[in-house]
Amino acid sequence: MSVVSIFVLLATAAGQDAGTNAATNRPVAQIVSTNPAPMQYIETPSPPPAEINQLEAQNALTNQFEVTTNPPPPFGPATIGSAQPTAPIMGTRALSGAPGPVGPVTVGPGIPLWGPINIHPHLLYTFTYGNGIEARPGQQSRTVINTLAPGFLLDLGKHWSIDYTPSLTFYSSSAFKNTTDESVTLRGDWTYEDWVLGLSQSYVSTSAPLIETGTQTDQEAYATMLTAAYQMGSKMSLQLGLDQNFRDVTGEGLSSLKEWITDDWLNYQANRMFGMGIGVILGYDDLDSGSDMPFEQIQGRINFHPGPKLLLTLAGGGEDRQFTGPSAPALVSPIFTASLAYQIFQPTTISANASRAVTPSLYNNQVETVTSVNGSIRQQLSKKLSVEADGSYMTEPQKSVVPGPLPQYFLGLAPRSTLQEVNNEKITSFRISLSYAVVERANLSVFYTVMDNSSGQANFAYWSHQVGFSLSYRY
Repeated sequence: MSVVSIFVLLATAAGQDAGTNAATNRPVAQIVSTNPAPMQYIETPSPPPAEINQLEAQNALTNQFEVTTNPPPPFGPATIGSAQPTAPIMGTRALSGAPGPVGPVTVGPGIPLWGPINIHPHLLYTFTYGNGIEARPGQQSRTVINTLAPGFLLDLGKHWSIDYTPSLTFYSSSAFKNTTDESVTLRGDWTYEDWVLGLSQSYVSTSAPLIETGTQTDQEAYATMLTAAYQMGSKMSLQLGLDQNFRDVTGEGLSSLKEWITDDWLNYQANRMFGMGIGVILGYDDLDSGSDMPFEQIQGRINFHPGPKLLLTLAGGGEDRQFTGPSAPALVSPIFTASLAYQIFQPTTISANASRAVTPSLYNNQVETVTSVNGSIRQQLSKKLSVEADGSYMTEPQKSVVPGPLPQYFLGLAPRSTLQEVNNEKITSFRISLSYAVVERANLSVFYTVMDNSSGQANFAYWSHQVGFSLSYRY
């Protein structure tokens, strides 16, 4: 569906809210543009601690498991090593890029357009110089990257919004091609009796250098999320989700993906400080070439929030993943996500994240297990100036689904060996950035990143230094 047709349909729906409040005007997660923030990576802008306690403002729900009705689609992590709702089905970017909007960004009423519809324009420009970036496996290049990403968020009445961001990226090196990428996300939420319902639909088109492929890779992705939450009294809640993710990728030996997931949780909030839940996740990964992968998960989770300065969330369990055509032994894996945020002092916040997930590889007949950990510290030096440092480590072993040859003679059932590891990416990165709020809605950031990929295949190993700055504006 084209962007124009989406506007027409939703403008009609928004007109039904003409007698209500014009907008919710809440900060929303968005899929942002490639380089400095590739469109396949989810990034959720949020203001830093200023005159209010950051953690207290973000976690003031009575039921800590009451999630937003329109969370972002699970395309992948915002930064290398960050916690993620699922494994990065669109790969891991080789360029660190710049952070999202930083500083005291205020998201208030937008510019009125018509009736309940208003607009929040936003703009991001990034200059990056990097070396060691692979244009082809084994071919490392130096390049300057200029990225201009104008866009807008439309509030369509009380319940609907749409965010559109084109991204124009220009490389100084002829080893890379200049690109025009796109990202559009539609979100809606509404209530029906005791139910809170949500919808999110996203489209991403991008061409970015990826660590897994060692080259600039063209991809398109479509993500649909349906959510429903039901409050069962003061302590119990039911949370249901249905996701559909499509990935189309271009390249020799690469495989496109169609994925369907149902994600269902029963939650219990014992008191204001502690909550827990149990969930069952069922999914099916349909590959255009190679083995399809049905999978099942069972997980438990806890949420500990003893006060305004500390928030700890843990979730974990196991996954059983099967392979069909060719058949291979099932892969049983522990999976988990964990996050910790602690505000040591009013201007100082530390955070840590860890995750482990299994996903089909970008390559035919391969599956990968992505384990990542990262930590960061943010210091507000003044009302306008802040500094942040973070480090991360990620391992990404890739296993072949193709079974080995059978022996010439055997008794009983045909023997099957375990999945064989064909490569293992080990990515270490460190980043430091300094951000300055020029005015209330505009910010300037400078950053430096060093990345090391010690791949199991020499052609994919590299060491990269990247430095740059970004200017951002959001109304």
